[in-house]
Amino acid sequence: MIVVVLSVILGLPIVVLSLLGAPTAGSLIGLGGLAIAFVARTTQPRVSIYAALGLGLGSLLVVNAAAHPVLGVLGMVAIAAGQGITARWTWNHVFILIPITLSFIASESVLSPPAVSAIVFAAITTGYALVVALAVSWVSRHSKDDKDQSPTPLSWSRTAAYAGLLVVATAATSTIALTNAWGHTGGWLIMTPFIVIQPYVQDGWRKAFNRAFGTIAGMAVAYALATLVGQGAALAAVGYAFGVLAIIAAVKQWHYAIYTTLLTPAVVILESAGRPIEETGDHRIVATLIGVGVSLVAMAVAIPIYRRGAARAELDHY
Repeated sequence: MIVVVLSVILGLPIVVLSLLGAPTAGSLIGLGGLAIAFVARTTQPRVSIYAALGLGLGSLLVVNAAAHPVLGVLGMVAIAAGQGITARWTWNHVFILIPITLSFIASESVLSPPAVSAIVFAAITTGYALVVALAVSWVSRHSKDDKDQSPTPLSWSRTAAYAGLLVVATAATSTIALTNAWGHTGGWLIMTPFIVIQPYVQDGWRKAFNRAFGTIAGMAVAYALATLVGQGAALAAVGYAFGVLAIIAAVKQWHYAIYTTLLTPAVVILESAGRPIEETGDHRIVATLIGVGVSLVAMAVAIPIYRRGAARAELDHY
């Protein structure tokens, strides 16, 4: 049931907005819907509503970033701080697709009829996100066993450190991407620290290696699908299907490399609407490598601070 509901509601934006001449806006709003479905499927309804409102507000902050890079950088820094704060309640892993979506919105020129202004685009995004949150929460109401009812809160000191690392790395990547007008390639660069950097530095190192493996495997899948299916609505449907599989992988807590392998084709296919998969894929690899490098440098600088904090708390994990 949930697969059918997800397939229908996630495909609506790209179909409707493509018919209206705004395929890029449709694909990114659809990717945002996938982000909210991820939250709604793995948390409580009120959390998914917070996420939907956050997505809408974030889109308002960064949708004009291509034309106003400084404001875009400040908007992405604010989004990084917000994503960091979600770690307090261990929501950061389920919110992850929200900053990814906003990274692409910041990098692309998405304003075109009917989304002719930042306010209109944000209103469409917010309304659609709320529909997804409510629909997926309703369908998932009998699956409470899959949801984290009482997560162990992260300390405020560790939350602040994590948010600080995200802010520093995001300031660097968004400055590079937006001031140099990298377009969709910049989206891959900006999004990478959100995936690699974790509340515990040791986890971040592991995520970097798993992400590298998952990226290569996922890109191979995306290339193969583009060759077999071709561009168009059929390929977009396959992209959403991989997004649904990634949600299942997250809910079932499969290995991170498997999750990344499933998520990569979804993001590549949906973000590449209107351009060849090969172009998006090649650029994605280069931008991802730069983003991983920025993230690892930030984590390496933070290691001594994290170690001292762990030693004071008599913890082995830092």
